[in-house]
Amino acid sequence: MISKKNDKFSTTNGEVAGLTEPSSPLEEFAKKVFDKLIEENVPPIPYYYKMYFLNMLDDEPENFRNQVYEFITLEETNELEKDLEVEKKLKQSFKYSKELLQHTAVLYKNSQAIKEIFEKYKQETKHIANPKLFERLISGFEEKLKKINDKLDSELNKIKELYSKNVEILKEIESNSIFDARYGIYNKKFFIRELAKEIKVIEKFKHKSSIVTLKVKDSIFNVLKSEKSKVLLNRSVAKIMLKTSRRTDIIAHLGDGVFAMLLKHTDRVGASKTVERLSDIISNSAIFLEGEEISIKIVAGVLEITRSEDVEIYLSHALEMMEKAEQDDVLYYVYEGY
Repeated sequence: MISKKNDKFSTTNGEVAGLTEPSSPLEEFAKKVFDKLIEENVPPIPYYYKMYFLNMLDDEPENFRNQVYEFITLEETNELEKDLEVEKKLKQSFKYSKELLQHTAVLYKNSQAIKEIFEKYKQETKHIANPKLFERLISGFEEKLKKINDKLDSELNKIKELYSKNVEILKEIESNSIFDARYGIYNKKFFIRELAKEIKVIEKFKHKSSIVTLKVKDSIFNVLKSEKSKVLLNRSVAKIMLKTSRRTDIIAHLGDGVFAMLLKHTDRVGASKTVERLSDIISNSAIFLEGEEISIKIVAGVLEITRSEDVEIYLSHALEMMEKAEQDDVLYYVYEGY
C-alpha cells in the first residue's frame, strides 16, 4: 500500500509496508478489533466486526476517532435517507391514487343517475299529449341534468388536479432513480455521483481506483437485424458484469449500450486484468439470437484515478480509450495522460 505522508494513517518510515504487519494506526486498530473477536470466540463476520469496531473506537484517542469517522463519512452513502424520502413520496402518490379512485366512483355514480333519470322521463313522456305539461317535464329534466352536470364538472376538475399531482410525484421519483430497469444495473446518474464521491475519497486518502468503460463491438451489432436482439445481447453482457463483479464495484449503463465499472481500490493493472477476465467469460458465453449463435466481443477503455479531476473529464478519457480500441481492433487501451 502506498503511504500518505504527514497523515495519521501513513507508515512511520514512509516506505511500502509488508503484507503481514500493520503499517498504520488504522491498520493496527483493525488488527486489534480482529484479535478481540478471536479472543472472545466471536465469529469474525462483517456484522460482528462492524459492531466491535465502532464500540472499540470509542476508547481510542479523540484525534484518531475523528479521522476514522471522517473516512467512514466519506465512504458511506445516505441511501437510507433517500429510501425514506422515496417512501414518503410513494405514500403520497398512493394517497392521491386512492382519492382519484374515490372521485372516479362518484363520477360513475352520477353518470348512472343520468341514465336512470333519462329512462324515467322517457317512460313518462310516452303518454303525454298536453304540450305545456310536456314542456314542464322537459324543463324539470334539464334542471336535474344541470345539477348533475355541475357535479360532474367538479369531480372532473378534482380528478385532473389529483392526476397532475400524482404525475409530478412519479416524475420526481423517476428523476431520482438510480436504477436502469432495462439492464438491471445502476444508471449513469448514480455512476457519476459515486465516481465524484470516490474522487473525493482518493484526494483525501491517496489510494487508487479505476474506471472501465466497455461495450459490445459494433461489428457484432451490425449482424443483428432487430433492436430487441441488440437489447438482449447487451442484457447478457450486463448480467455477466454484475455476476463477476465485487460487492464494492459499481456497474452502470451510461446509455446507448455503453457500460461502465468503478473499481474501487484497484489500479490500472488490476482494472486491465478485470477487462481481460470479462472478455474471456463473455466471449465463451454462447447466446442464440435470430436463429444463430452469437460470439460476443467487447472493447474497453481503462483509466486510473490518481487525482482530483472533473467527473465528466475522467469519463470522457475512458470513453475515448474505448473508441480508440475499437478503431484499432484491440481489446482495450489504458489512458496514460496522468
